[in-house]
Amino acid sequence: MLFVLWYKFDPEHAQEVHRLWREYRYPGEVKVRERYLLIGRHMSVAIFEAPDEESLLKITGPFSKYGVAHIAPAMPLEEAVQVKW
Repeated sequence: MLFVLWYKFDPEHAQEVHRLWREYRYPGEVKVRERYLLIGRHMSVAIFEAPDEESLLKITGPFSKYGVAHIAPAMPLEEAVQVKW
């Protein structure tokens, strides 16, 4: 399943978060499509595929003491407009 993660971290933790970004390795079952830093916002965004909730915890856990992670399931707009609801 496709997810969008946006992670808002506290400015005073910028150095620790930067270190974690350099060292962190996503779990093998997670396929990262894109990662971004929103410049001047103390926020990062990742678009990735993950099979289950356990994978989401593995991704957010190491960063939880420095800020708040938000995750939402997503689907390409081209697919979404085809869905009858």
